[in-house]
Amino acid sequence: DFEFDAKDIVFARIDRRRKLPVTTLLYALGMDQEGIMDAYYEQVGFRYVLGDPLVWSDELARYLFVWASFLGWIIAARRRSHLSIETVTLRLAPRGQAALRVVGALAGIAFAAVLVVYGWRITQRNLDVETTTLFFPMGVVYAIVPLAALAVGIYALADARAALRAFAAHPGARP
Repeated sequence: DFEFDAKDIVFARIDRRRKLPVTTLLYALGMDQEGIMDAYYEQVGFRYVLGDPLVWSDELARYLFVWASFLGWIIAARRRSHLSIETVTLRLAPRGQAALRVVGALAGIAFAAVLVVYGWRITQRNLDVETTTLFFPMGVVYAIVPLAALAVGIYALADARAALRAFAAHPGARP
């Protein structure tokens, strides 16, 4: 969902409580505040009054949603707020909990590394492929994949470091 606030800032709503400002991305794509508002009202007019939506604004909204989703992944990784099932973890001693956090962080690092490599490849392959109606290459759309994976990988490294410290803090206990 995209929405405007009282200051005409465009947000992409991630869930009921969180929303990301998308205006900065639109500025980076060369739009100014007036252009953003014009595009919004033109889309509403063309879609609901003329019954023929603007193709480029739908395409831009789709690409912004992709970027907002990956930015939401970065925020969730930073806050450690991803969905988790703690049935087993809560039954373990602190050293066992730390060991599971190390394993989870290492899995996150591995996943991020795969996405960095393959995200970079797909970004490079699409730098010369134009979007259907917009003025930038598809590589810009795909660039968020390696960027987000790199950021999440850094957070996973920090989590692994903290988990290793917690693991070392309980040397005599059994996992």
